[in-house]
Amino acid sequence: MRNNLFKRMVALSLLFLFIATDVSAQSVTVLGDSEEAQECFYSAQLATQMHSASHSELTACTNALISQNLRMRDRAATLINRGIIYVALEEYQKAIKDYERAEKLHPEFGAIHVNRGNLFFMGQSYDSAILEYNKALDMGLNQSYVAHLNRGMAYEKLGQLHKAEADYREAIALVPEWKTAQSKLERVLGKLN
Repeated sequence: MRNNLFKRMVALSLLFLFIATDVSAQSVTVLGDSEEAQECFYSAQLATQMHSASHSELTACTNALISQNLRMRDRAATLINRGIIYVALEEYQKAIKDYERAEKLHPEFGAIHVNRGNLFFMGQSYDSAILEYNKALDMGLNQSYVAHLNRGMAYEKLGQLHKAEADYREAIALVPEWKTAQSKLERVLGKLN
């Protein structure tokens, strides 16, 4: 199992070299010592980067959730992470249910709103997506650059290019080397000129 986790971590570090074209999901780190919950986290990270997953990756998540050893925070994190995998598998209703369960257990996770916003974005409900991203940002999201990028994309889809520009600039200010945000900013600036 540990060798499998190591392989996933190596693959994850290599994946950051690729440019994501879709909205970015936000997985949640598991703090406890459940190997299955940790494996679920790494699978969610991979699903976020690759925008794909396999049903076998759900097994660790589900097994971790069945376990009685998870603290409430880690149970909520695992639900969020499993939701991300469900989205990658295009099982959106299951993802929504996991995000709702996570919110009941640990409503302080801004990642819930980022990921729910992504579902609205994918469904072309851009105003609803923006509301979710706003909630995530209001909660003091650790990786706020993700919400800024995604909200910028929603603003861009709505033709609110100055707001999109501001969000892309904020994402770049937070992660200066982020090529995805840089290319989206360049595209918006091209539309504004």
